[in-house]
Amino acid sequence: MWIYIERESVGLNLDHVTRLFVEVTGSGAALKAEMATGKTLMVGYYDDKPAALASLNRIMKEKEAGSALVRITPEA
Repeated sequence: MWIYIERESVGLNLDHVTRLFVEVTGSGAALKAEMATGKTLMVGYYDDKPAALASLNRIMKEKEAGSALVRITPEA
């Protein structure tokens, strides 16, 4: 499955992602992807942790449903 990050106009293939996670920062929360190469990429930045977790949950639901693509539009 692919994640299309609208803000960056970039596609991310989940076959190359080892984990998706939310990292709380001082002013919000970041949804990040750890790649098989060891690099960490920010998928989106949100106002708070619940918003970032909601985006992560949406990605996982779309993946389980067999979707080929999910679009991410970060709030900030």
